[in-house]
Amino acid sequence: MTKDYSISRRETLLGSLGLAAAAGMLVPSTSVFAQQANRWGSSSIGSTGYVIIEALASTVNKHTKLKNSSMATSGGAENMALIGENQMEFCQTTSTDWQPAVNGEKPYGKKIDVNQVLAYTVFNCTPMVRADSPIKTLADLEGKRCMPSPAGSSTAAMWRVLFEAAGIKVNWTYGSWRESYDALRAGAVDCIPSLFTNSRPAPILTELEATTPVRILPIPTDVMKKAQAINPGVVSGELNPNDWKTIDKPMDVASFSGILACHPKMSEEDVYQVCKAIFDNAAEVQSIGKQLKDIDAKFGARYLMTGFKVHKGAAKYFKEKGLWRDELTIAS
Repeated sequence: MTKDYSISRRETLLGSLGLAAAAGMLVPSTSVFAQQANRWGSSSIGSTGYVIIEALASTVNKHTKLKNSSMATSGGAENMALIGENQMEFCQTTSTDWQPAVNGEKPYGKKIDVNQVLAYTVFNCTPMVRADSPIKTLADLEGKRCMPSPAGSSTAAMWRVLFEAAGIKVNWTYGSWRESYDALRAGAVDCIPSLFTNSRPAPILTELEATTPVRILPIPTDVMKKAQAINPGVVSGELNPNDWKTIDKPMDVASFSGILACHPKMSEEDVYQVCKAIFDNAAEVQSIGKQLKDIDAKFGARYLMTGFKVHKGAAKYFKEKGLWRDELTIAS
């Protein structure tokens, strides 16, 4: 049976040091094995992205001969940087990460060569305050304490775009999703991101609401359009009362799609096997948790982005299933 090796960034770095020592002694070690495995970057521990990537990597371990290890990171932006430094084979990214990464814009110091593999959900990470807060609009956040999860997260990147589009300046502070939610509960910050996957609340949000009622801030249409002009990866998603009972009518919120990325060095066959393992066992993956309910080949192809390369192994799979979109670009 294949074991799923879940390792932290620190352990990965220590493993690199251990590899050199092991090579000198010609003695195999766990660190050596971890270095041979495909490294999957997720997000901060406890986040939805962390759960999703852990589940996908484990599924590939179970249904293929590939070895995969999932590691916690601060999120999509850091994952892109790690792909660029050859420190990652697969990783969670979001639609907002791709334009700055591929073009070498901030926070990246160079252009990142990376391929899309599949889409796995839509994240609704829109600004959220306590229900009893006097803050009613985005404009009211001017000068307020905002904590958009880790600094290297996709949510933080989207919020910077969103607040630039709104023309407001806030006092930024950063932390894990757990720290962000605990801070709002304690009244230490004024605004944090909601956390939904395609309108379904994450467990951490449900837990917060048990003690601290919350409210979503509306996003003006003109602000959303300006944000999309800055970064087309910012999308308007919908929350609906069927999934989240806190609201009484549907509302549009700031969102981005979740996209599994891979290093372009990955072989066509390996990436094909990753797609096949995940989508041919979609029901099994979905049963792991509600964060994975969007795992489906049709969804996986639908939310891939035009203008950014799709790995040829993924293209092969989607073409076999009749789901390939001609407007997408296959990596050479």
